[in-house]
Amino acid sequence: MSDVTVISRNKAVPVTVGDVAVYCHSFRASAVKAVSEETTVNGSSVFASTGIRALRLTFSGRIYDESAPLKFLADMGIEMSGTGYTVTYKGLVFTGCIVQKYEAEDSGKGWTDVSFILVTQNIAEEAE
Repeated sequence: MSDVTVISRNKAVPVTVGDVAVYCHSFRASAVKAVSEETTVNGSSVFASTGIRALRLTFSGRIYDESAPLKFLADMGIEMSGTGYTVTYKGLVFTGCIVQKYEAEDSGKGWTDVSFILVTQNIAEEAE
């Protein structure tokens, strides 16, 4: 019997925010529930209040555009003032997204490395 190592490839997935398209090779989602604790008279702890914070979606990837490699910065500056974007990624749909942060790095390699964070208070849904 032989051992076979399967090598998989992570294909970059296009993600569009408004008019900006990025081929993403990395995705991270983060959600937090805020909890406020109070101490009772006997010294134990109770939850005084809880609340779900917004879902943060971090996308990282590359833009291959030799004619205007830093156009992303101008485009994302415009998109940052917009609200209510819908983003689809690998079968999930995120609605009501706003751009919280973006970064770009041009290292002179023929592409621009970019990342951006979207924030939404809506729950992800499966794409149809």
